[in-house]
Amino acid sequence: MSERSPDEHDIRSALAAVKDPEIGESIVELGLVDRVEVGDGFVGVTLIPTSATCPMSDLLLDDARNAVVAACPDGTVVDVQLDWDTPWSPERLSPALRLRFGW
Repeated sequence: MSERSPDEHDIRSALAAVKDPEIGESIVELGLVDRVEVGDGFVGVTLIPTSATCPMSDLLLDDARNAVVAACPDGTVVDVQLDWDTPWSPERLSPALRLRFGW
């Protein structure tokens, strides 16, 4: 737990340690983190699943939420959601992963 309020960079850094349960790569590097909102006592994160039928979505949400909670002071309201309406595409991958995956 952090003693100071996190900023967007802190939250993205915490999320970088979260691995996609199927691919085993950072959800930040995979481009699954769409939005991070940080306000007074509140952190909201919106993730994009890699497919419309992501079978591990509950685990992904739990892991991401746990990482954000760990980066925030006690009492911070944390809301992590999946945006099923925004499609994921390989263009969202980090340049390093795009190169490694050949996309």
